[in-house]
Amino acid sequence: MRPPARRLARRKGCDMEIRDAVLADAPAACAVLRRSITELCVADHRNDPAILERWLANKTPEIVASWIAQPAISMLVAVEGGIILAVGAVTNAGEITLNYVSPDARFRGVSRAMLGALEARAAERGNTRCTLISTATARRFYHAAGYVEDGPPQGKFGTTGSYPYMFIERLATEWASGGMRFDRAGEALLVVHVHSEIAAVGGLTVDPAIPEALRMRRFYVGKRFRRRGIGRRLAAALLEAAVRTDRPVTVNAAAGSEPFWEPLGFVAEGSDGHTHVLKRSGNS
Repeated sequence: MRPPARRLARRKGCDMEIRDAVLADAPAACAVLRRSITELCVADHRNDPAILERWLANKTPEIVASWIAQPAISMLVAVEGGIILAVGAVTNAGEITLNYVSPDARFRGVSRAMLGALEARAAERGNTRCTLISTATARRFYHAAGYVEDGPPQGKFGTTGSYPYMFIERLATEWASGGMRFDRAGEALLVVHVHSEIAAVGGLTVDPAIPEALRMRRFYVGKRFRRRGIGRRLAAALLEAAVRTDRPVTVNAAAGSEPFWEPLGFVAEGSDGHTHVLKRSGNS
């Protein structure tokens, strides 16, 4: 059963709040999605009826209600005076699948507030990064919010855009604040460069819940560099560093990434904020 709706944020100086969507929101949320796409995304659909038909095909009250009911998705709405101004959604794996604002609420900071709420929910689910597919219309918005492009346009619904993006600002923010510098005993932060471009990043820190263990943290391989063995070589280098400490290593594996971690020796053990552990000889 889906948990009851809760308020996530209220903007200072106004009555707008961002909260979990409930099934009763489906018709109004659907209307916002359809208006936002039709009226604000002209640069993408170019008023082409065929593209609009494909884009709007799954934007019905019934389908939106099914998204709200899915436990693996967090559907959020920005509401002011009982009126839905924006609709957002993020999966438990940190993929932002929706962030649409009503044409009536454009240029009021509603989209940015919604993005912040989606990122916060992704972090609550244990994600260190968010990914999304941006419209051509929203590219400048996501660039300004700290996202970087992570591959060529995908041309969803027949558009010429649909740009994949990733957001790894959390690592930079933690470094700048001094909250995570990877400089304690046993910790390490490694970066893989390919032709002067960052291809992957990964680190080891003291496990926040198990001080005698190390935790794989902020591990990410750019989409263009996957399936080239880069991630496996990066993980092996981090584990080689961990071997010298003779400490167990934990990881909070994202959904679907188990086939990557388990061949490296990690075994499923869901506790203390991690999903898998790699135990050294002599560790019980």
